[in-house]
Amino acid sequence: MTHPAPDRTPWPQAGRAHSRLIVVRHGQTAHNAGRRLQGHSDTPLDEVGLTQARQLAAHLHARGVRAPRLHSSDLRRAAQTAGALQAVLGGAVTLHGALREIRMGDWEGQRLDDIQAADPDRHARFWGGDPACAAPGGETPGEVTDRVHGVLAALAPAPGETLVLVSHGIAITGLLCRLLGLDYARAFAAGTTLHGNTAYSVLTLDGLRVVGSSLALTDHLSPEPVGAGA
Repeated sequence: MTHPAPDRTPWPQAGRAHSRLIVVRHGQTAHNAGRRLQGHSDTPLDEVGLTQARQLAAHLHARGVRAPRLHSSDLRRAAQTAGALQAVLGGAVTLHGALREIRMGDWEGQRLDDIQAADPDRHARFWGGDPACAAPGGETPGEVTDRVHGVLAALAPAPGETLVLVSHGIAITGLLCRLLGLDYARAFAAGTTLHGNTAYSVLTLDGLRVVGSSLALTDHLSPEPVGAGA
């Protein structure tokens, strides 16, 4: 395995009284590459996604991450990403249904362009960052935020501990907005908390209070486009 060059992006400092939270989006899937929404669809990583996951694992190892508590969505694309991290960093992986992506209902498996053509008003509201808008038969961003934040609260990271959560695009956006006190619609529109495939954020926590953060880091990746879509 070729290790990436050292990352020059600073991570927030973590003292003995703090814990470190690393939030990772899964690697690329064929649905990402084809701009198809996944939601709860159990899609695997494609070859690009597997490479991205290995690159991230090597990168975090180079940054000194060892045997973290690894918790992942139980969907294959996230579990495979977590498995690649575990193989290099050590520790054990625990899977959670509550870390899944937002449920996309009738939109799952559909291309973004087709959704926009068929339902332009709802498409505009959802992708404009309306936290109360759901796909037909799906969840709202507010609902997915509540369940993902509930997992973190239950895990209660301890001082000195590194906790890695592997999840999904909208789930991560909602969680980070909740932790950082950001308005979801504004952050979504600005791209502040949006993560491409295997992008990750590092947060220093005092309990569940954020005292430092570096968001949506991608320095481990080759300069190739990553897939869109949830």
